[in-house]
Amino acid sequence: MKNKRMAFGGLVAIALGAAVFIGIRNIAGGSNDPAEVMRIGGQAGGAIAGIGVALIAMSFFIAPRPKR
Repeated sequence: MKNKRMAFGGLVAIALGAAVFIGIRNIAGGSNDPAEVMRIGGQAGGAIAGIGVALIAMSFFIAPRPKR
């Protein structure tokens, strides 16, 4: 792994995606259409987690900027 900071950012993004999904799940019960709310929440959480996975994958190929 070349860029540890990017990998850590990816892990944070995956955790944030899971938190979005869990947060939406908590408020879906009070909605008029809970299935639609969960579909939208799942898409949003999945997109955030997908960005995190991409960051982790890029961390193996992109080296950090050299220090001056």
